Amino acid sequence: MEPEKLLPPGETQTLGVPSQKAQSWGAIISIVIIVLMIIIGAFYSWGKRIAQENALLTPPTVQR
Repeated sequence: MEPEKLLPPGETQTLGVPSQKAQSWGAIISIVIIVLMIIIGAFYSWGKRIAQENALLTPPTVQR
């Protein structure tokens, strides 16, 4: 085991704590990703519904 390293007086350890600017960018990026996932899911669902409606409207063709 290594001995603990002590900080000089007056210095605080801030490992893993992002700055206020980094936190705001992280929140913005998260919101954009969530909105994009919702939009992609909506288009997927919409396309699936259109495909089902087209399948119901077109009569089946008989192959001879």
